[in-house]
Amino acid sequence: MAPELTAPQLRALETTERVASCFSVTGTIFIMLTFTFSPAFRKPINRLIFFASWGNALCNVATLMSQSGIRAGPDSHLCQFQGFLIQLFLPADALWNLAMAINVYMTLFRKYNAQQLRALEWKYQIMCYGLPFVVALSYLLIDSPKRGKIYGDASLWCWISTEWINLRIALLYAPAWIAILISFTLYAISGREIFQKRRQLRAFHDSPPLSIEVANPFTSFKTTEVEITSELASLPSRNHAPYSVRIFSSTKSPMLSDAATTIDRTSIAAKQNRTNRAAMEANTAAWGYTKVALLFFVSLLITWVPSSINRVYSLIYRDSVSIPFTYASAVVLPLMGFWNTVIYITTSWSACKDVFFEAFFGARRAHRVPRLSTWKTLDHRGRSRDGDTLGVTMRKETSMSDSTRGLAYGDPGNVV
Repeated sequence: MAPELTAPQLRALETTERVASCFSVTGTIFIMLTFTFSPAFRKPINRLIFFASWGNALCNVATLMSQSGIRAGPDSHLCQFQGFLIQLFLPADALWNLAMAINVYMTLFRKYNAQQLRALEWKYQIMCYGLPFVVALSYLLIDSPKRGKIYGDASLWCWISTEWINLRIALLYAPAWIAILISFTLYAISGREIFQKRRQLRAFHDSPPLSIEVANPFTSFKTTEVEITSELASLPSRNHAPYSVRIFSSTKSPMLSDAATTIDRTSIAAKQNRTNRAAMEANTAAWGYTKVALLFFVSLLITWVPSSINRVYSLIYRDSVSIPFTYASAVVLPLMGFWNTVIYITTSWSACKDVFFEAFFGARRAHRVPRLSTWKTLDHRGRSRDGDTLGVTMRKETSMSDSTRGLAYGDPGNVV
């Protein structure tokens, strides 16, 4: 340990690491319990957070040890075990964030559904846990006569010692930052696509209706606005099928012309309502995506920027320790599981409220039920009336699509 850190400073550093780790452990337990026992939380993005939470939990085992491994000595099993856990699970968090960004990209641009996304999970497991495991295990087996073991005193905890300091950047921080930059790029490309769809929906007001698909990168289900038209028809029989258009009038009746005009106006009004609703949903979806993407962005920056600066400082000034950067790293690195919990709650906010109501009030929260308008009979002036002179049937959807709502509010939608 460098001489700049006194015994009180070391005790403060150890307390900081353990308190921050407790926040992550609490959040990780919440993720594991809710995902395991509540189907409402099992969305594609939450599956990846669930897988990442196991790495967060084991990394927090190492951060909770704090200075214990260093005090036991670099040759002790405790120090070697702590270094192995840090090297294995610290970069895995950045790699799982990359996997989530890939899921968003594949949903928007390759139109992957939930089953296709699940087929990628074994590849994510190899990328996030398999590759770091090979590196971490190799470090555990190397023992140089000149420089000793790779795992040793690293100020915060047992990890890569100062004799092997170049490996800290080469095989942990550099790969982590590559994954972070790729994630940011994929989120930016996906955000651009979503906002382009938003502009197209807003342009409905000045252009003919068209079909626009709005994909939800957080639930992997898609919504399509479908244009529906209807026309008047004469039926030869009084045995009418349900949902038919019924017209009884004499030839060349002015009532038929007025009714056709009324229906045409009603159809235009219905199209305009659907257009306005689609534009509103697009705005909500864009904000929902932006909110979650910003959370990923902020969590990665908070986690990796201070610790990266600290390690670059230690690489340049090998005989010195930056106390501010060291304390900052002691706070942010153990909080990876906490940030994943914040994202998990944000994407599952409705399900979290249900769990809260059921836990504290013993009942489920009331949900607004989507409603459908009733069938109406209109007269030749378009006024609602009873009778069989002119029957026009129309159905209007009033609920926000599951896909866009899931993106905007994190509703569970379909279970995968």
